[in-house]
Amino acid sequence: MRLERLLIAAILTACSIGCTSDRQQQLSKRSDRIDLTRMQITSKLDRHSKLQILLPLYIYPNWYDKNNYIWKQVIAAANQVPIVAIINPNNGPNGMPPNVDYQQGIKDLHQAGIKIIGYVPSNYAKRDLLAIEADIDLYIKYFNVQGIFIDEAANTPEKLNYYHRIYRYIKSRSPSSNAKHSSGYTVTLNPGTAIDESYLSKPVADTIVLFENKQKNWQDYQPPAYVSKYSPQHFATLIHTTTNRKLMKNSLDRAAKSKFGYVYITNDSTDTANNNPWDTLPSYWQAEVNYIQQLNNLE
Repeated sequence: MRLERLLIAAILTACSIGCTSDRQQQLSKRSDRIDLTRMQITSKLDRHSKLQILLPLYIYPNWYDKNNYIWKQVIAAANQVPIVAIINPNNGPNGMPPNVDYQQGIKDLHQAGIKIIGYVPSNYAKRDLLAIEADIDLYIKYFNVQGIFIDEAANTPEKLNYYHRIYRYIKSRSPSSNAKHSSGYTVTLNPGTAIDESYLSKPVADTIVLFENKQKNWQDYQPPAYVSKYSPQHFATLIHTTTNRKLMKNSLDRAAKSKFGYVYITNDSTDTANNNPWDTLPSYWQAEVNYIQQLNNLE
């Protein structure tokens, strides 16, 4: 209730600002102020939020092969830790609704309480915005997602308006009266490296992946100073080429200490034949889930 009152106060404050000659511009700016106020309020209230797994689930849902249905392991893990699964049929929604296998896989994830977000590439702000919006529309209409994952994101201030437009488009598509989506579709942005703080203050995303790289680069990683000003739920890290359980646990400890709310660690690597570290689960998947659960229980 306290958060509700603060949000209402923020909205009333935003709405008290004088009119401009351009009504549409006024409404857009007012909405931006409310988004930023909501982010600042949330930051104060959930400093100690639990670690969640942000899982690039770039694995085909072969539900019909019960012995090799990898999504089943993810579904089982949802009983222990919160999971957000990024689905990626073919570098996006593949220009069409999901096939029967994805329909079954998505149903299985939802029944386990796993949040699903859809993968959309942006080619470092070079991709046509209409093509991005078309991907978003497909996910929302047919894939029963709860958010969008914008990959290949640029991180410089001159690209800010490009990503803000995507953010506003996703938020505008959010249902106004649906319990499952009561807070609207979420936006996760993946530059995979540090961004200018204006990406948070604009804003352009609810969560930003500040690190996507090998574990050896994570060992000495220092998050930007501004991270301490925001909720951990605004930041994520994706760490690959983590060869053993000890390094995995050390990396999780570092993520929690660095105030990252979302994390995923794998021993898969870019040094494989397909250069894709996200198309398998780590060999220590269950140990990773167990350790995250332990860390969350310490809160």
